Parts: sequence; C-alpha cells; structure tokens
Amino acid sequence: MNKIAKYIGISIAFTLLTSCNDFLDVQPKGQLTEGEMLEDITGFEDAMFGVYGKLATSNLYGENLSWGLVDKLGQQFGYDNPQDVSYYLNRYQYTNQQARLITDAVWSNMYNNIANVNNIIAHIDGISEAAQERKLIKGEAYGLRAFMHFDLARLYCIDYRRSNDNTLGLPYSFDFNLKNRQRYNLYDTFTLILRDLNKADSLLSDDNDVTYDNTFQRDYHKGRVILFNKYAVKATKARVYYAMGKYTEAAQNAREVINATQNFKLNTSTTIDSIMRFPASKEMIFGVYAADRSTSIRTTFLRSTGQGNFTEGRRDTRSLYETDRFTALSSDLRYNAFYRENASGASSSFSFIRLIQNDAEATRGVLKGFVLISLPEMYYILSESLYDTDKTEAINLLNQVRKSRGLGNVDAANVATRELFEQEMMRERMREFPGMGQTFYALKHYNRSFTDFRNIDTYQPSDAIFKLPWPDRENEYGDEKVYKLQN
Repeated sequence: MNKIAKYIGISIAFTLLTSCNDFLDVQPKGQLTEGEMLEDITGFEDAMFGVYGKLATSNLYGENLSWGLVDKLGQQFGYDNPQDVSYYLNRYQYTNQQARLITDAVWSNMYNNIANVNNIIAHIDGISEAAQERKLIKGEAYGLRAFMHFDLARLYCIDYRRSNDNTLGLPYSFDFNLKNRQRYNLYDTFTLILRDLNKADSLLSDDNDVTYDNTFQRDYHKGRVILFNKYAVKATKARVYYAMGKYTEAAQNAREVINATQNFKLNTSTTIDSIMRFPASKEMIFGVYAADRSTSIRTTFLRSTGQGNFTEGRRDTRSLYETDRFTALSSDLRYNAFYRENASGASSSFSFIRLIQNDAEATRGVLKGFVLISLPEMYYILSESLYDTDKTEAINLLNQVRKSRGLGNVDAANVATRELFEQEMMRERMREFPGMGQTFYALKHYNRSFTDFRNIDTYQPSDAIFKLPWPDRENEYGDEKVYKLQN
C-alpha cells in the first residue's frame, strides 16, 4: 500500500519539468537525468507509479481530463458567471487568458509524462532480473504512451474521419528529452498510436487477471485494474478504431473486453452505489488512484445551489434522464445517484454528487480515484459498430446497459434509423459519463449541433470548437516540418 499511496509524491519528484530555451526543452526538477533511479526492478516500479501519479494530478485526469475542463467543454457542467473560467470554457472562448492557461497545462503536463514513459521504455531492457515484471512494465509503458497521445489527438487535432493526407497530427514523442519532436500528419499519428498499442498488447498477452479487491498492494501482479493492464490496451484500441471509423476492428476489441467476464460485468444490483465512482466494482477497466481530490470537488460542485453561483449540472437534467417516464419498473438509477436537484421557486439547479455527495464524504476522503475507462463504453462502442450489420444485437447491447441502470428497453422508435440511433447514443453517453470526461469527444465524433449546459444556446459543430489551440511556444519553437512515416 505504501508504494502505491506515494503515487503522487513520486510523480512530483520525477515528472515536473522546467523550461530552458524553449517551451519543451526540459529536464525534471531535482537534477534527475535520463536513466537515474532505473537501476533495478524496484526503481522501474517506482518510476511507473510516478507516471500513474502524474496522470492523477489536477492538470490531467485528476480534474482537467475528467470532471473539469473536458466536461465543461462537453456541456455536462457550467458556471454561468464571467468571473469564473468555466464561463469561457462553456463558450469555447479559447483566447481567454485563464482558459488558455488550462489548455496549455494539459498539453505540457501530458508530454512531460510521456517523456517519463519514454525513459522507462529506453532502459527497461537494461536489467535482467524479474523477467515477468519487466514484461508487464514495458507493456504498460507502451500502452500509456499510446493512451496519452490519443487523448492529445482527441483534443488538439481535428476529427480523424474528416481529415486528409495534409491534416496536421501531433508531435509524437519517443524520447526523454522533448525538444524538436517530429510532427506527423494525423494518419501517421494514429498509425504510431496503434503501433504502440500492438506492442503493448503482445507484451501483456498473459495479463489475464485484473480483478481488484479494494486494497492497494505492493505486489505488481495484483490489483492491476489501477495499472494499464491488458484490457485497458484492448479498450483503448477499441476507442482508437472507433474514432477512425473502423468499426470492424473497434467491435473486435470491445468484444474481447466484454467477453472477459472473469474480470468485468455490468451491474446487477438494484442500486449503483458500488459502480458509480472509483473503483466501480467489475465495471472499471482502468482507473487511477487519487485520494487527494475531494476538497477541490466539494468546492466546485457543493459550495452553493443557486444558478450562476456554482458549477452546476445541466439545467435540462430531468429531461435528459426522462424523469417524466419513470415507473416502478423503469427508473434511471443514475439520476439520483449523480445529481441532487435544488428547487428554488420556479427554477431548479442540479448539484453533481457522483464523486462527492456531501461535506462529510469529502472530510472522510471517500473518493479514492477516477475511472478512466469503463465497461459501459465498450458496450456503446460495440453497439454502434454493429448497428449497420446487426441492428438487433446493437440494440440489445444498448439495452443491457440500460437494464444495469434500472431502465427498460429503449423505445424502438428512438433507434429506428442510424441517425436516430446516434442521437440516442449521444444522450446515453451524457447520462452515463458525467465526471468522466468523455462527452466532449462524443460531441466531436457525432459532429451535430448541441446545446449548452443551460439548454439555451445552440452550437454548430466546427473545428474552432473541437480542436483546442496548441501552446503558442510550441508553434514558435517546435519543429515545423511535418514528417512522413517510412514503410
């Protein structure tokens, strides 16, 4: 437990990078140089825990890429007050100085963490002990490098399916030193992501038991759902292929995860208490341990209840969850588990309580981490991937998730055509994923008009909304040439 509990401490020592003569000409603080502390298997384990700890910080999945930045861009939450940066994020005003600081921080912190993964990959074969653990660590490192680049692509590049050979992708980082990273077009960026995932898939082929018993152990072979395990790799491959519009491959990988019933299964309880947040028993495919975020979440969502006075949930939450259709036999368990309605005269606001329900939970530190990949998403990907070839199974997969959330089957009229089906899937993702940072990517994928969290303003899809700006210093100092992969 002590090793994993110091997750964050290691990440601070190992991953905070400082600027020299350009934005990403970096070395970690504390005089850490390439290969330092990586002299035995314990050093590599500590380095990996540092990487996971960095993922769990507020600049990445501890806030910005879960309940913060991306869920405000996804209109799951909003703060209708120009004194708060959320106001500008909800309106996609990326030129706002405070908004720009956040988007720049995601970019720089993600690349810093990728550099640390690269350091592990570069040196892991330099030791001969603990062959099985070395294989696991190397597989995780390749998988995480792909996972992080993919989320950068989802944020800072245009949608893959609307790209061409000249569409700019990402600087793909292979080294510990981040300067002069080569930029690739978007096609080659995705090719590199899949190469890393395939390497990870091969290295983690024997990583079959990723069950989790709510205890944090030093044993690198146990509790692997909080490490980038075999099924996290396959789930990420499903995400990547889905984003590319390659539905056959997306379906294959999503189905492999769903079929791993020794590790994963949908909720069968009459409540969703055990799966609504980390560690989401049997539904979490990959998550990060983070026991220090409760205060920030309480401050964000629970400090007030009046519209415009706090970060509130969508004002059409009742409509989204179709509460007027609830019956004794069909009632969405997520509605009351994720939100608390605050009535005030003729208007209401909705407090987001999925992660922290009250001050007492925040004080007790009930929240221990964040779910980054969940089983319902694999059902959604498989369902959508099959719709054109096996509509019956596609709808059945959607209904299985609905059943696990207390609902009856979806109305046939709502999924009668591909367009209607995708509209229903968008609403289903919005109901399932608040606080998980996935809705913005769904809006980008479906590329349809949508309303803001107030259900007032309607936005038309555009690259100006869905492609976040690169840091100015990256454009100024980075390698401007776009490289082509050699076959």
